[in-house]
Amino acid sequence: MKQLSETLEIHPRSIGRAMRREQTRRKGRSKGAGRPVIYGNDVKAAIRLIYDHMDGTCAENMQPEIDTYIHWLVMEKKWDFSVETEALVKGMSLGTLKNIVRGFRKKDGTIRGRSSTTPSTLKVLVPVRKSHTWVGLPPGHVQMDTVVHCGDLLTGDVIYSVGAVDYATYWSDYTAQWNKREISTKESVDTIRGRFPFVWHEMHPDSGTEFLNYHFFRFAEKEEIDMTRSEPNKKNDNMCIEERNNTIPRRHVGYARLDDVSLVPLVCEILETACLIHNHFRPVKRMITKEKRGSKWHRTFEKQSKTPYTRVLESATIPQEVKDELKKKHDSLNPLELKRNLDRLKAELNRKLSKN
Repeated sequence: MKQLSETLEIHPRSIGRAMRREQTRRKGRSKGAGRPVIYGNDVKAAIRLIYDHMDGTCAENMQPEIDTYIHWLVMEKKWDFSVETEALVKGMSLGTLKNIVRGFRKKDGTIRGRSSTTPSTLKVLVPVRKSHTWVGLPPGHVQMDTVVHCGDLLTGDVIYSVGAVDYATYWSDYTAQWNKREISTKESVDTIRGRFPFVWHEMHPDSGTEFLNYHFFRFAEKEEIDMTRSEPNKKNDNMCIEERNNTIPRRHVGYARLDDVSLVPLVCEILETACLIHNHFRPVKRMITKEKRGSKWHRTFEKQSKTPYTRVLESATIPQEVKDELKKKHDSLNPLELKRNLDRLKAELNRKLSKN
């Protein structure tokens, strides 16, 4: 019964009830019409179109931006659905949207990554910040990490993605560099910091040697930025960047081995374009509270997802002139054009990799 339940993806009790109905049903009597179909294939096709243009985001983060993407799809004459279908998509409940998106994700499949972090002896000079101490911090307290693009072989020189995520607003930025040299990492972080719309107050990497070294430590002191770190083997201390590693570099650059230094500019451009999309047009649902009751953790989440751009505008600690400049940039961005450019860059990367 358990194997049948897993194959059919229904509860074991439902299997028994269905068999009992079949056994007791009179011969010649139809099974009945069942529930009327409200969300047909046209509605699922419309949601799939938005889902693809949002790079397979979850239902909670898709729902707040559905109207935005329908607007741009209509503007570019890619929305061929009826008014009734559009109304059903806009009025769909979150639970129904979750069920449809779950079907897409099951069909597409998922992949997990690997770690290449080695602790440093400098960690005694850098204090540990635990996961529960992040709540309530203003914008400017960023988590940092690197992602290695080594394929199945974690040896030799390869390309690394270096990223930073602000905890309060979830504003993210990534760039790429050749290998994990201390100077290269410091330069990459300096590049990322210049792209952020607000100043940094704290840098929080993991315990990897690319961050916990004297070059980076002196860089933080010179720029008057506090430096904390995650406890070794405790990824929850760096939870935002760990999630973003899968959402941005892994999703858009992939898992192939990038051992050609000439690919660094292309990977940088892919990451920069992807970050524009995720910061301005990809909402994120944040956890509000986390409480342990007995042996279980109980988490409370926001009612509605928000983009990092929206969170920056809502922040009371960010100057208004910064918000005005950011709003001008946002109004000039077309999410569909950004997606096309990103797809072109990714296709170019795949072509270069196939020639090697």
